[in-house]
Amino acid sequence: MTWIVNATGDREEFDASKVFRTCMRAGAEKEISERIAAEVTSQVRDGMSTRRILKITLRLLERFEDPHVVAKYDLKGAIMRLGPAGFPFETFLAEVLEAYGYTVKFRQIVRGACITHEVDVIATEKKSGQTAMIECKYRNASGDYVGIKDVLYTYARFLDLQDGCKAGKCERFDQVWLATNTKFSSDSIEYAMCKGMRLLGWRYPKGGSIEEMTEAKKLYPITILRGLDSASQKRLSAANLVLCKDLIERNEEELRSATGIPSRQLSLLVEEARIILRG
Repeated sequence: MTWIVNATGDREEFDASKVFRTCMRAGAEKEISERIAAEVTSQVRDGMSTRRILKITLRLLERFEDPHVVAKYDLKGAIMRLGPAGFPFETFLAEVLEAYGYTVKFRQIVRGACITHEVDVIATEKKSGQTAMIECKYRNASGDYVGIKDVLYTYARFLDLQDGCKAGKCERFDQVWLATNTKFSSDSIEYAMCKGMRLLGWRYPKGGSIEEMTEAKKLYPITILRGLDSASQKRLSAANLVLCKDLIERNEEELRSATGIPSRQLSLLVEEARIILRG
């Protein structure tokens, strides 16, 4: 029996089937998934972190599989690498929602009944016309989660904006969402369900989580590119280029002018984005 340390710092028994299932979910062939799970098992030692195991698995996937499989496996890490300020995550979320039929505004100042609020994202569904205020909670550590305090805070802001609408101080909000790049605590989910809040996060809700929405339309963030360095990421983000598809929908001359990234490096990034989206 081998014991490893998970993202929250707790010890748990290593389970090779989790590596196999994750590789399969990312799109790897069954034979390759089995081979990777066996190889990872041979390298795991007592006390090894799940972060280290992820790195080992990614290295093996890069050896045996196409780039798009590696990209899907590392999607959570890619979203987490969007940036500690959280603004790129808000921009990423806005891009995802636009692809699903919403018109989006972000970082808006809105007057409620009692105080003024900065709303991270305002999303209006084109089909129904309903508008949601969305609070974004970005986390840059995989063991972090969104707890009940964040849910209570978000709902209280929603109530003040509803009262502000009744008083003629702001637009109407039909829904309140809380979006994150990580998971929610069980009491957060329970409270949100009771109040009719929509939660959008990692592996939640089933069938409509942030990674499922991303993968279904291949809305991969630029941070999924293995050849991306921190300087280039900052330049792309500053130019409001957050998705891989942004790199292949513009010509390279336009990209070079907008970002200042050297031609050769930019060409490599564009080609990697093209391979990932083609997979």
